Amino acid sequence: MLSDLIRLRKPQKADLEFFISWSQDVELRSLMGWEYPKDKTELNRWLFERTQNRERRFFIIEYASQPIGDIELCNIAWRSGQAELKICIADKSYWDQGLGTRSLKIILKEAFTTLGLNEVYLRVYAFNKRAVCCYQKAGFTLKGFLKRKDPNWNEIWLMSLTKVQFEKNQSQIGA
Repeated sequence: MLSDLIRLRKPQKADLEFFISWSQDVELRSLMGWEYPKDKTELNRWLFERTQNRERRFFIIEYASQPIGDIELCNIAWRSGQAELKICIADKSYWDQGLGTRSLKIILKEAFTTLGLNEVYLRVYAFNKRAVCCYQKAGFTLKGFLKRKDPNWNEIWLMSLTKVQFEKNQSQIGA
């Protein structure tokens, strides 16, 4: 079963090489709207010194023991019970297989059950239809958008999922 092959884990030193490779991908950078550090020293600091703290939970997405991307809850606001979600299936050979959606479901269960959060939100470029579809399958809904008159600026959609909606979705699918 697909879910048995996917897991989220803490970064390891061997992951550095994957991130260095992924940081070179221009398409990934344009879809994410941000990029991985390119310098090995900076990447090492980013992966291991900033990975787990009070405001951030960062994981490697592993499929069949192969790192394929990363996922994180960041900007965790404990008082309001909110966190921002970021995900990247960086290995393109794993795109369009439902692995992003499955990874989201794992981290959302962690967010709402273990961490006790009330809402998870995200930002996504409107043109990134693959990501939008993945988020919708996981239960996220559009809350608003950021738009500018600048023709070089890409519209950003703001999406969120509440604990109540997550639990309702889980009960509907019998999870």
